[in-house]
Amino acid sequence: MPVEAVAFDVDGTLYPNSTMYLKSLPFAVLNLRLMIAFAAVRREIREHRPVPDLRELEDRLLGERLGIGPEAARALIERKIYGEWEEVLDRVRPYPNVRDCLVRLRESGLPVAVTSDFPVERKLHRLGLDGLFDCRLWSEESGYLKPHPEPFEQLAGCLGVAANRVLYVGNSYEYDVLGAKRAGMLAAHLSRRPPRDTVADFTFSNYRDLCDWVLNDLNA
Repeated sequence: MPVEAVAFDVDGTLYPNSTMYLKSLPFAVLNLRLMIAFAAVRREIREHRPVPDLRELEDRLLGERLGIGPEAARALIERKIYGEWEEVLDRVRPYPNVRDCLVRLRESGLPVAVTSDFPVERKLHRLGLDGLFDCRLWSEESGYLKPHPEPFEQLAGCLGVAANRVLYVGNSYEYDVLGAKRAGMLAAHLSRRPPRDTVADFTFSNYRDLCDWVLNDLNA
C-alpha cells in the first residue's frame, strides 16, 4: 500500500538522544530531583485513560512528588524543562541526511508532519528544521502522550490522509512503532538493533535509506 504522508517523532528521531543526554549532564546534575520526578510523572501519565486535562494532571502529579502546588510545578516545567533543558539543543545537530530527506519527501509531493511529547516549534528552530513540515503537533494538543492512539489520529487528521496511508517514523519501539501500528499506521523504526519479532514495516539507521524506501514505494 503506497505511502501518502510521512510523520516524524522529534526526540531521538530527528537528532541522537545520546548526544542530547551527554550535553544535558550538567543540567541533569543540578536539577536531579526535578528530572527524576518529571520522568516518573510522564511514565504515570502514559498509563492514564481518560485524561481530561493533560496539563492539569501533569502539574498536579509533579507538585505532589515535589511537595509544591500545581502552579509552582507548572512554573518549574516551563522554566526548567521547556526552557533551560531545551536550550541544550542549540549544541545538538540533527542526524546526517535528515534535512535532505525531508526536502526530498516534500519535493515528491508527500505531506510531512512532526509530533512530540514536548513543545515542537522551538525545537525545530533550534535544530534548523523549521519550515519543513506541513503539520506540527505536540502532546498538549491531543491531550495524551504516546503510545495512546490520540496523537497519531490527530496527525492523520491534520495531514488529511487516512491513517493506514501514513508512515510514522520514530526511534522508540514501544511509544512510536507500537503506538503507530495500534492506530493503524505504517511504521518505520530508526534502530540498529530492532527486536527480532519487530512489527515495523521498515527499519533503518540512515535517513538516505528511509527516503529511498519511501520514494521507491511511491513510484512503484
